Amino acid sequence: MIIAVDANSRDAVEAEHLLHELLSPLPGSVSMPVVACTHVVSGGDRPHLAVSISSTTDLSDHVRTWCADRAVGSAITHPGASEPELAGPSELVRGAYLAAVECALGTTGRLVRWPGREQAQGILTAAELRDRCGIDDVEALGNLPVEDDSRIDTRDFVRPIRRAGRVVLQVQPAAGGVLIPFEPEHQQKCCADH
Repeated sequence: MIIAVDANSRDAVEAEHLLHELLSPLPGSVSMPVVACTHVVSGGDRPHLAVSISSTTDLSDHVRTWCADRAVGSAITHPGASEPELAGPSELVRGAYLAAVECALGTTGRLVRWPGREQAQGILTAAELRDRCGIDDVEALGNLPVEDDSRIDTRDFVRPIRRAGRVVLQVQPAAGGVLIPFEPEHQQKCCADH
């Protein structure tokens, strides 16, 4: 099943908090196959983020209840359904629908939860990230080469992206001859100092 919600999240922190709330009914088992992403929604007043969840566990009742008292858009698709169940204000339904389609196709999105995520800890080689952590490709910014034995210091936080049906971890060079994830765990908002 695919569930997508557009709550007009302004940044990754808000979107990840929304995912946490939507995933709260799931047991803490790390073996549960859940893919949760954030998606950029452009158009309207300003770009913002929507979220998607792909899971074998039916979260639809929880999501409907969560959405009932909020001005959010949702798109819920059950396996075999001919069309998604849509609800909410039209401008936010559009974002939820877009996130659901991107989730289904695996074309884009920033992964927050996926099978193998819990293994992306410490310093690993690119080959280990691919073999154990659900990462399809490791690519360095600036087209720097990434070999199987290239060491990546995950800093215990990775946020890969989806691109063309693949899970891609973007990295950059760091001190000590290692690579680090491009996206740090704690981001400073643009213009936060003025």
